[in-house]
Amino acid sequence: MPRTTAAGEPVPAAGAPRPRAARPPRQATGLRQRLAELRGPATTPRPLDARALAALAANPGCRRRALLDGAGVDKGALAQALGAPANFGQSQFAHQRGNSFEARVKADGGADLVRLLHERLRDGTEPPGPGAVATPDLTAPGPQGRTARTALALREATEAGRWALLDHPMVSLDVAGSPAFLEPDAVVVHPDGSWTVVEIKSFPMVDGSADPAKVGAAARQSAVYALALERVASMIGEPPEDGDDAAMTPSAAGPANTAGAAGAASPAGAAEAAGPVVPADAAGAAGAVVPAGAAGAVVPAEATALAGTAKAAGPADAADPADAAGPVVPAPPADAAEAVTPVEAADPAGATALEGPAASAGPAPARGRVRHQVLLVCPKDFSNLPTAEMVDVRKQLAVTRRQLDRLTRIEEIAAALPEGTTFDLRLTDDGRTPTRPLEELTAAVDAVDAAYAPECLSACELAAHCRTRSRGAGLVEALGRGVRGELGGLTTVDAVLTAAMERPADDAPTGDPAVDALRRAAALRAEALASRPEAVPCR
Repeated sequence: MPRTTAAGEPVPAAGAPRPRAARPPRQATGLRQRLAELRGPATTPRPLDARALAALAANPGCRRRALLDGAGVDKGALAQALGAPANFGQSQFAHQRGNSFEARVKADGGADLVRLLHERLRDGTEPPGPGAVATPDLTAPGPQGRTARTALALREATEAGRWALLDHPMVSLDVAGSPAFLEPDAVVVHPDGSWTVVEIKSFPMVDGSADPAKVGAAARQSAVYALALERVASMIGEPPEDGDDAAMTPSAAGPANTAGAAGAASPAGAAEAAGPVVPADAAGAAGAVVPAGAAGAVVPAEATALAGTAKAAGPADAADPADAAGPVVPAPPADAAEAVTPVEAADPAGATALEGPAASAGPAPARGRVRHQVLLVCPKDFSNLPTAEMVDVRKQLAVTRRQLDRLTRIEEIAAALPEGTTFDLRLTDDGRTPTRPLEELTAAVDAVDAAYAPECLSACELAAHCRTRSRGAGLVEALGRGVRGELGGLTTVDAVLTAAMERPADDAPTGDPAVDALRRAAALRAEALASRPEAVPCR
């Protein structure tokens, strides 16, 4: 008679394989289904690029943008249907000019681009000769396949110990619980195993200087790419987890098996793999463009890059002091040892992955390293000839990593929505005309809290709608983050006016600095108006 367990199940015979326990359904499957319902079953998700991701990290308290971007909703079409279209974007002429310039930069297989990078490094090494730059093929089906193929190409190029140029690779980054697939212009692999992000822009660089605002935007965008590459570098050379095919890395699997590892990045994991956060004083050089020669103007990347990007929800949510930009100083030379941070030195798990008996079985696998300086390529003066400078993005890396960590997870936002909420426009067969009633669409958008600020007008398609709703509700956020932080617990304009105009008989301080300052300002204004009777008082 066969033996049974206490639960009545038969005990397997000796030597017989034990049945594996069924895995619970992955939570990601339910999240993907929920996000598909939010954008509409028949709607193709809109990919999240680095430009949108940098804007999202600049305003981590906006739950509305986090949910819409995570669900892949076309915010431009949504704003058009709401009657508040966005008034910003890149012109078709500028887009064509950028594509033409990028094709010129990469026309020779990337050899001139790599030589340009080598000139800006000034590390004393030999320049790459003819045929010394490899250009691996990154073709693969779907974003997951391209991400896996990119990770494998980076590993192979790092192990080869030679120059390699990856044209439009694809990397992934976990944003509030949802993967975002990013496509840098190029990534260069150095013979020493380090990686450099290449950002190609069509705005000119005149006499070694460019528009600081545009350089700052390019630095923030490049920092997003570098952050995603740090996650790929931390995975290269690590063994897979026991019994989990999804955790296999490029070192242990082919392209088909690397999709899960390359696309499963998380902000916390990226932060751990990237090494210690650079202090604010050390990161003050972020965004500074190093001129090609010893003399010449130094182009600062936007000194206030991502400053004040904390949630605009109250005084406790004021911007982190580390976000404030310090004095702009020239970036350090690219040949300095500190310009490259070994990922394995900051990853305890990776450092111990080869310890034990397996360590003597063969040579240690190659590990990638992401440089903190990116190569910004622009047209020289007013010509179409390329020139380049190195941009230090350590500060942008630290700020972006911290803000992505603070983003509210998308599943938490979706779970708080009313049943049946969807942003589906219900387009007609031609895919252009929305048929969704305006009242339903407005109610669906207003069901998600937003953190509007005037800066959103240049970064978010829904900014005009959010501004109208914020002004209609009399919220002080419409006046800017700085004003919102100074007013403390006064969240509406009516509350501010009431606090300023109500003056007690004894004129004693209230103990609230914001209220006392408002009353003092109102008293000074009244005195100024009394001294000039002909002045018309504000209403």
